[in-house]
Amino acid sequence: MDAVLRDKIFMRLLSPDGHEIPVLAHLTYDPSDPYAVTVGFTHGGFVYAEWRLDRDMLREGMRQPLGEGDVRVWPYLNGTREELRIELLHTALFTVWVPSLWRFLERTYKAVPAGEERLEELDAFLAELLAAG
Repeated sequence: MDAVLRDKIFMRLLSPDGHEIPVLAHLTYDPSDPYAVTVGFTHGGFVYAEWRLDRDMLREGMRQPLGEGDVRVWPYLNGTREELRIELLHTALFTVWVPSLWRFLERTYKAVPAGEERLEELDAFLAELLAAG
């Protein structure tokens, strides 16, 4: 099993009144859960929120708006700065610089290429179920 990948990137929380609050986000990718990237928002050692986001959705969201429901993502050009906007629960809006997020995602796709994702527990369960008839 490949090692868990971790990184920290800065995001900005955009308030309804237009203020931007810098937030340190902890990114985690565990190849045993190959479809998800976990984003944790912490401060002073405390985890305030943790979200599991679809890895492909983050990648595709850099090109086109995606998502319905609790998570929506879309590309945004802030002057010459390419950003990804991430809206959670229709209330929290974060923005992240695309190159910093892409560097992390690129590492995840090297660890587990697109189309080669496997959920070992699910695969074993399905094999057992199919063998039992």
